[in-house]
Amino acid sequence: MKTYLAGARLLLGRNRPEEAVTAFQRIDDLIERMGAITRQLKSYARQGGREFAPVNLADALNSALAMMEPQLRQRQVAITRTLPEAPVMVMGDRIRIEQVMINLLRNALDATRNVAEPAIDILLAAGETAVLTVRDNGHGIDNIDNLFEPFYTTKEPGEGVGLGLAISSGIVNDMGGRLTARNAADGGALRDADADPARGAERG
Repeated sequence: MKTYLAGARLLLGRNRPEEAVTAFQRIDDLIERMGAITRQLKSYARQGGREFAPVNLADALNSALAMMEPQLRQRQVAITRTLPEAPVMVMGDRIRIEQVMINLLRNALDATRNVAEPAIDILLAAGETAVLTVRDNGHGIDNIDNLFEPFYTTKEPGEGVGLGLAISSGIVNDMGGRLTARNAADGGALRDADADPARGAERG
């Protein structure tokens, strides 16, 4: 960041403001990445134990998608949602449930980065357990065994610290659920979360 800042100052001193703007944009991007990493670290350190309340998973999903809408629109990702007509209710912390959903959507978005026609399918179902599945049409997961380990990541340096899915798995476990992932037979990856509707939340 200091290098970009020094370069921007030099360009301004040479009356080259357009090139300086590019350097400032890179600084802004770095600050955004640092903020994202800091938020992940803070989430990982946060302790559970909050009071649970009834949460409509469809409402939480709509909120998560609304927050992710700019990124999804920029990448032109096709989103398919399959939701039951009846509400799917779980006992949990809605803010943390939405955090899990956003982490899973981001993970699916990252997985489709090099796909010509990126697509994410979201399926919410309820029976003996409530299950939320998020599927992408990326190239699949190379090392599923380590996927939920803290600080495991396949991203380039500076793009993340590998805490998103570890955080999500911990949140789901705290609410009495389970987060799993697998590769689809026809390509891409699926992330499933299941929970007792009377106890917790799920995310997949």
